[in-house]
Amino acid sequence: MAEAEQTGTATFPREMITFLSNPGGHSLIIRGMAGTGKTTLALQMIEELAQVQQSYYMSTRVSDQSLFNQFPWLLDKVKEGEILKARKKMKKRADSEMQVEKILLGLAAIKGELRSEKVKSPRKELMRLEGNIEAGGEEQIAEPTGESELTVTVGAMMPEIEMAYDVVDKALPERTLIIIDSIDALAEKYGLQPSKLINALQRDLVEGCGTNIVYVLETPDPLLDYLGDGVVYLSLNSTTGRRIRELDLLKLRGCEIRQPKYVYTLLGGRVRTFEYGRYSKPERPNAFEHMADPDKKRVSTGNADLDEMLGGGLRKGTITLIELGQGVPVASSSSIENAIISNFAAQGRGVAWLPTKKTGAEVARDELVGFIKPEDFDKSVRILEPHAASESPKPYAVTLEGEDVKVDIKWQDIQYALKDTKSPYLSIIGFDSLESIYGSGVLDGLMDYLSALLNNDGMFVATVTPSVKSTSRLTDLAHTHIRIDKTSGIMVVRGEEPYTAPHAMTDPDPGDFRPNLVPIL
Repeated sequence: MAEAEQTGTATFPREMITFLSNPGGHSLIIRGMAGTGKTTLALQMIEELAQVQQSYYMSTRVSDQSLFNQFPWLLDKVKEGEILKARKKMKKRADSEMQVEKILLGLAAIKGELRSEKVKSPRKELMRLEGNIEAGGEEQIAEPTGESELTVTVGAMMPEIEMAYDVVDKALPERTLIIIDSIDALAEKYGLQPSKLINALQRDLVEGCGTNIVYVLETPDPLLDYLGDGVVYLSLNSTTGRRIRELDLLKLRGCEIRQPKYVYTLLGGRVRTFEYGRYSKPERPNAFEHMADPDKKRVSTGNADLDEMLGGGLRKGTITLIELGQGVPVASSSSIENAIISNFAAQGRGVAWLPTKKTGAEVARDELVGFIKPEDFDKSVRILEPHAASESPKPYAVTLEGEDVKVDIKWQDIQYALKDTKSPYLSIIGFDSLESIYGSGVLDGLMDYLSALLNNDGMFVATVTPSVKSTSRLTDLAHTHIRIDKTSGIMVVRGEEPYTAPHAMTDPDPGDFRPNLVPIL
């Protein structure tokens, strides 16, 4: 099987596609709380496997038209008649015609006259259930034989399930993907326990024909997990004060699970999952194209997604706080900082920069050179670094003596260092580095510089890690507050001021360094 067929798209859990693409039949249980997107996930699996498996979707609660109203992309990707087969075919068949056909099939089977070269699905367990229903109870009955077999098959007691068997028969020896949404509603309709219906389908279709079956459960309870070869659980996490969707791969028998939990969004009526970030600077970076100011009062962050999230970039003469949660790598904030710095430098505006984690001036410069021209960087950016950090002076570095922040960072000195650049100026400071040089009370010594910078329409961006002592005061001062947390291995960005929905931070486009920010809805 081709690699694309095994892994599906990069925005859908690869493990689930691999699981249902492996040889043999497999059963998968999807359960979760109401509103988590179980139906959306089930429908999208049809699209992901459309090239390799025929699909049959059975909805027991929602009409065909409602599904297409809710998921309009279904009409674009898969024809209506190819997904919602059960009701369409049932409308075309009169009940009497179905009964006559089954009588003839039953008689032929009894007399030994049925001879077909095409493989048929075993229906022993289905016949047991239908016999149970006709008998008016759930107790197990003896396996039907002789004349009783004819009585069982004539009734067509579960037409939806019968249709699923017919679809499997038609596709054999090719494999079919059957989705039942929901299995507990279908069982309730016929007065059965869901476990007995799942067992029947498991033995007849999954084990007997190599069919893939997905059962959607309306309850998050794990009582039926033992019946499925795989189990996927959808939940809502509200620990960060925002609703974040998480998909747990609890079990995928015979399949390696490399990422057991995914953050996902239902943006655009689809399930989109997010993989762990894997950014490294490209060998051939794309030239950074500056983004114009949204208006006279604002400047762009250099990242279109972040501008949109914040309602139009950053206001001139304001303080912006970028706060990192526990376990968030500094690279996450650096990707936002670097976009702001690049956008200023590309327009010839001045930047005073103290990187986080005491990153050396040369290392910090190397991360951006290539995206922006070296001469543009050296003209517009001045990196603040401690006196002992470098053995030789650099034209783009400003030395900090480390005794008194009031002396080292003064408005007049920064103005002079950036005299060949345009305003407004940007100061972007990693407070973990600043506090390691001057101590935890450093913010008091910066107030004169902050006042002068903001009065000249400049912008101050402060980045804080969990260990920084100045966070509380910076929160009070900040006009814009961006928070980055790690959830299930994914960096989630949200605005505290202005208040925004959470956004997943995904890898940049090829040749770029700016992450994409996708709303988690």
